[in-house]
Amino acid sequence: MNKIIHLCFLFISLTYAFGQNKNNVKYTLNHIEKLEKVFITIHFDSLSINTVKFIIPRSAPGTYELTNYISFVNNVKAYTGSKKYIEGNIGDGSYFTFSADKNLYISSITYEVDIVKMEKTLLGSYASSKKRKKYLGILGYSVFGFVEGLEDKQIVLDINTAPDWPIFSTLRPQKERKKGTDSYAIENYALLADAQYLLGEGVEVYQITSAKIPLFVAVYAETEINIKEIGRRVLKSFNKLTSYFGYVPMPHYTVCYEFLKPISKRHDYGFSMEHLNSMTASFDISKAIKNYNLNAKIGSVVHHIAHSWVPLRSYGTGYRPFEWQTAPLIETIWLNEGFIWYISYYTVLNNKQILIFFNKIIDNAPDYIKKKSLKELSLLGSTQYSMDFRIGQNLFSRGALLAHDIDVLILKETNGQKSFKDAILGLLKWTEINKRAYKYNEIAPIISKSVNVDVSKIWEKWQKPIK
Repeated sequence: MNKIIHLCFLFISLTYAFGQNKNNVKYTLNHIEKLEKVFITIHFDSLSINTVKFIIPRSAPGTYELTNYISFVNNVKAYTGSKKYIEGNIGDGSYFTFSADKNLYISSITYEVDIVKMEKTLLGSYASSKKRKKYLGILGYSVFGFVEGLEDKQIVLDINTAPDWPIFSTLRPQKERKKGTDSYAIENYALLADAQYLLGEGVEVYQITSAKIPLFVAVYAETEINIKEIGRRVLKSFNKLTSYFGYVPMPHYTVCYEFLKPISKRHDYGFSMEHLNSMTASFDISKAIKNYNLNAKIGSVVHHIAHSWVPLRSYGTGYRPFEWQTAPLIETIWLNEGFIWYISYYTVLNNKQILIFFNKIIDNAPDYIKKKSLKELSLLGSTQYSMDFRIGQNLFSRGALLAHDIDVLILKETNGQKSFKDAILGLLKWTEINKRAYKYNEIAPIISKSVNVDVSKIWEKWQKPIK
């Protein structure tokens, strides 16, 4: 039965006149409500089979870990123009190759992704796509692979699902959703992978009409929720950040929530994840937002929206361009996380007591963390940020306290005319002008120049091990 369904999907995908979109790469995601898998086809201009590597991501910007997504991928096949297929062979890393007796040319790849197995296997809810009643929630990088060398090609994505299922994507958020099928034009693979795709009648969408940009909340909940209250908190967070930074770099923004019944006691529901124009938050039903609360804590939402400025639009070496086949070694996680913790909690939310929290984390750190320099700890956190969250906590705490010391110095030296805000805007402006990642030894000079204050002594102090 499974094989028949797969062949039907393949026929639908292969009959598309891909020749109309030369130089594009075309993705098709097919889904049937009752099945645990999704079926994906990738069309591209013909390539020699001997040169093709089909890559399955093992990480994504901001995840700081390795995730074995290839273990949920099955039935990988490459097709020639005459519909002859060649089975995929798993390579030494997170990729497939295709062997043939002669030099064939292939123009499409098909494969399946087991979404149910993914959710059962990955204990961190934030890392997994989901298949629940009347709901399919897709994290782009967890299901979409790519042909090596085609990452910068423009993409056309078609999604096909049940005729009565609405389709929502953070690529083009809108309250009125198409049902059954939708299509998206995407600039490159990185944007395809970074986006979220929420399918099904269980998804509720709310547009916040009073925001400066199109601002949306998309929720799947297995309990009662108050989506307007969620929207109020999102708007409050968004407005505080736009007031702080003074501008909005996102063309639109979506906050995606899941409130789920845990599938086991070992599964963790609590981490959120930032994306270029969206954030995802995956919680258990006990955290469902049901009632108006004027004093509700919004720190996590503020923090993750703030990442759309840093590091998603101003970043150090390793963050972009991203190495999808591994978790790249990143030296500046303390900046990505710590600077945003400081901005979000200490400045935007005016929580001055947060410094006590940061210092307590550092004081209570195990020796193996205290003995590492800031750069060494960041390199360790590149794959283990949340695996041992003491690593993650110490990274953002050291980075936040570095930001605070820089802030105090800037305020003092400029008689309050400038602050850390000018330093972070300086980093953003530098990235906009230079259009590349800043190197480690460039960070302190960029900050110093942007505020006309030498921050090198504070910088050097915080680079050293704590012990």
